[in-house]
Amino acid sequence: MTDMSEFQQRACAVAVAKMFRTKHFNICDLDAIARTMGRETALAGRDYNALQALHCVNWADMGPELQRMTREKCLELLGLPPQTVETVEPVQPAAKPSEQPRRLRLAFWRSQ
Repeated sequence: MTDMSEFQQRACAVAVAKMFRTKHFNICDLDAIARTMGRETALAGRDYNALQALHCVNWADMGPELQRMTREKCLELLGLPPQTVETVEPVQPAAKPSEQPRRLRLAFWRSQ
């Protein structure tokens, strides 16, 4: 990424994060990033074909191991270090409170 402008570097960084944070894997994102980085020749062979087979598959349907492998393979084809995966892991939704708030009685001061 050293021969890329700052704009191109930032665009690729955001695109990689988007690629891993969406609901499903989109091979088009990988293709666009690779073109911007000048890594089109890396998008060949059986590994890339396997990624094409995963196009539009929900990340949740892949299971944790295949998710990790898919992310690592994308980064490998882009020439990026695998540590990048930890920085772009999908954000988990906040857990809902387990207890519902209690409703006060209208005449709470009256004794029954």
